[in-house]
Amino acid sequence: MIRIKISKTLFFMLLTLAFSSCNSDDDANPNPENSEEIRATKEKLVGDWKLISSTIENKNVSLAEFECLKNSTATFNQDDTYELTFLKLGSNSAALCSRTDTQSGTYTVIGLNSVTFFNFDSEIELIDDTLQITSKVTNGGQEQDQIDIFIRSDNSELERNPDEETDDVETDETDEDNGDNTFDGTAVIQKILGEWQIDSDRDCLQKNTMEFKAQSAFEFIQHKKTFNRRDLLNYNVSVSYPLPESINATITKGNDLVVFDTSAECQFIKTSTLEYVVKDEKTIVLKNISGLKLLLEDNTTIKLMYTFTDSDNNEQVREFVYKKL
Repeated sequence: MIRIKISKTLFFMLLTLAFSSCNSDDDANPNPENSEEIRATKEKLVGDWKLISSTIENKNVSLAEFECLKNSTATFNQDDTYELTFLKLGSNSAALCSRTDTQSGTYTVIGLNSVTFFNFDSEIELIDDTLQITSKVTNGGQEQDQIDIFIRSDNSELERNPDEETDDVETDETDEDNGDNTFDGTAVIQKILGEWQIDSDRDCLQKNTMEFKAQSAFEFIQHKKTFNRRDLLNYNVSVSYPLPESINATITKGNDLVVFDTSAECQFIKTSTLEYVVKDEKTIVLKNISGLKLLLEDNTTIKLMYTFTDSDNNEQVREFVYKKL
């Protein structure tokens, strides 16, 4: 009886050792499929990300808030470290995006699209091609969910529209003041007053017009066939990813009134209200707008000269001819 009892004890001891050995082998040799998922997830995660959308309780944040937030970035490194930088509205209106919140730490990929983060108190998820960060914010004394969506900075939706460099003339204000002028442009103003249309037969481009009005007022209307996310971000429009099939938004930013409408023949229309200054008998410039001047060729022809820096950081000049209507 004693011999049998000892044998049973030894049996269970050996069995326990066997299971322990198997577990050790499993830890040393993880599931190959799981390893592949981890590699794939890390490959998708490592790199630079850009914020494209921000909502609080499923409602888009204000245009003023998004003006800052859209410049927020996330970077994930191969050495398992990350850094998130959020730009936010400051209390001083003169310094619009003066608040910077930075979070950094380490991460661990634990499975397909599954990542754990250390030293970060918000929830981070990889969903399809997006990185989504859910944070708690206090609004009106209530705690609410803010969801910020990032996409890779090399995502095709952020690329410059091919038509943009040739068709879209930027009219953002600068500190440059073209208002100082001693030339009496009365005679030139009499020639240019009225509406002018671009000399082109290209799709929506042919609809572009400019109008010289009294008291140096200038209206410039540009049309583009399509727009992309880069255009939306330029005007602080926050939409989901990928782009919805239907978008309809009207945005006022500075001197520009922009209409985005996917159902229209020309989906992007920008109306800029500016001031012009006659510099000499041939040259008209737009006040506080750099890189843009108008040359009066004759009483019926104006050449618009647009100087800009292209996507390769090279200076380019585009010329557009306008005819008086």
